[in-house]
Amino acid sequence: MLVYLDESYREAKTPNCKSTIAAVCIPEVKYRAFEMDLVRLKKHFWKPQEPTDLELKGRLLLSDHAIGLPKNREFIRQLVALLKEYDIVPFAVVEDGSIPLATLKPDHLPSLYRAVLRRVDRFMVEKHPSDHAILFFDGIDHQTNQKIAVSFTSYMFRHQAGIQHQHILPVPNFSDSLVTPGIQLADVIAYCVNERHVGHAKPGHLEDFFLDFRNLTFTHENPDEDFVLWGFQRIGTSKQDTEETETPGSGDQPTLL
Repeated sequence: MLVYLDESYREAKTPNCKSTIAAVCIPEVKYRAFEMDLVRLKKHFWKPQEPTDLELKGRLLLSDHAIGLPKNREFIRQLVALLKEYDIVPFAVVEDGSIPLATLKPDHLPSLYRAVLRRVDRFMVEKHPSDHAILFFDGIDHQTNQKIAVSFTSYMFRHQAGIQHQHILPVPNFSDSLVTPGIQLADVIAYCVNERHVGHAKPGHLEDFFLDFRNLTFTHENPDEDFVLWGFQRIGTSKQDTEETETPGSGDQPTLL
């Protein structure tokens, strides 16, 4: 399973700022066909000469101005249909504040990353038990990529919760979003979820698209333990879920996005 991650966030000085990390799980055997169909979809709407001539960006499709354009709305609707056709599963986790990527510590993977990894691993355990997830992060710059790689690797090998994620390969890969459709999808979904939760977007289409994306996710439920791990969720809203991946067995409160 190929898993692409990207983030969306507002600066700390922004009122009610939020940060979101989205992960998009694409079956490896379907990736090539999906990419070809996505290229065709782009050409139908914008007619780029080359696949790399058009990079999907959430802010270019779903900002207050962009979302008012009928072409953008129809493109998102067809994009959602394409994700459904190829069994592509998204996850998204939101937290108050701004992601401190520039100040990552080698021995601490931020809670947003831990929360989304937990969901990916649970999805693999239940739906693809004989497969493994291969992670691709959006490449930023060498220094930031290195910080993410070190903190991720430390978490996977030294932290009790990370060690338990046996269905995620502990190998961080970094991709250029311009040539990686999976990263572009994660960007669009992360932006949609973050803007919806920040609440600055005008009422209307954004909520519809948020619900469309959320309907594609996977939610883990354990009735015996009265436990639900939502595929789309806001974390850090209570004392319990602030440390949701720090202690095996601790979990999110069901705060639906």
